[in-house]
Amino acid sequence: MSTATSTATSTATATATSTSVSTASSPSPTTTPAPHCAAAEVLVPATPADGFPMGRGTGREHRVVLTRAVCFDANETTVAQYKECVDAGACKEPLHGDTFATYPRLPDHPVNMTSWIEARAYCTWRGKRLPTEAEWEWAAGGPTMTKYPWGDAPEPSCETCDFTKWGAPKWMPGGDVGCHGGGTSAVGSHPKGDKIWDGAAIHDLAGNVYEWVEDAFAPYPTSAQTDPIARADTVAHVLRGGAWNRSYSAMEVTHRAASAESYKVPGIGVRCVRTLEAK
Repeated sequence: MSTATSTATSTATATATSTSVSTASSPSPTTTPAPHCAAAEVLVPATPADGFPMGRGTGREHRVVLTRAVCFDANETTVAQYKECVDAGACKEPLHGDTFATYPRLPDHPVNMTSWIEARAYCTWRGKRLPTEAEWEWAAGGPTMTKYPWGDAPEPSCETCDFTKWGAPKWMPGGDVGCHGGGTSAVGSHPKGDKIWDGAAIHDLAGNVYEWVEDAFAPYPTSAQTDPIARADTVAHVLRGGAWNRSYSAMEVTHRAASAESYKVPGIGVRCVRTLEAK
């Protein structure tokens, strides 16, 4: 009796211990969350394997492949956002003597009067960067490469963007023009001109203020490119998107302008991006 009881107890204990150990040693399944863009950012995916046509209408059209998804700020950098960098001592205060300077009086308008150098420093402070020219064009026109960010039609109007139909007169380039009596408008004020990616809107890719990109200003290549960034022996950098004092043709996705890296005017601002890294 004692032997049977002892054997049964031993067997039961061994079985329980074995089961307990087996259960404890089984790893719990884990799921790694997919990388995603943060609030106030919009995911712009990588291009298809065959890329997209860049430089349309320039005589130097070429295929560009972008291998990385990018999170674009939904809005151009506002005065309020830039002021945080100034207050932290990481950014220089923008010039504000111009009639149409936005800093510091218009917190929800895009900051302007910022050079390429200052725009780049601001994005770096935020843990971001300027977009490349190719990333900007793909974000504004992809995936079907439309004429304007909102599509091939309608033509620009004050419902789609802040612009000046025939451009500001040459003798008064920063004059009392634009859709709101001169100067910028609050970011996101023209939703009919939004660029939509998978249901999310990037605002003001046409008009309001030009946006600095990383690339130096140089002629387009004619051969296919992958993740290009133009580096050249020049102080000029590319501007994209047009501005409140520019004409309807500057609202086109393919429009490009350029200025010296130290140039500061009321029609130039900044938008930051970050590469969406795979986990």
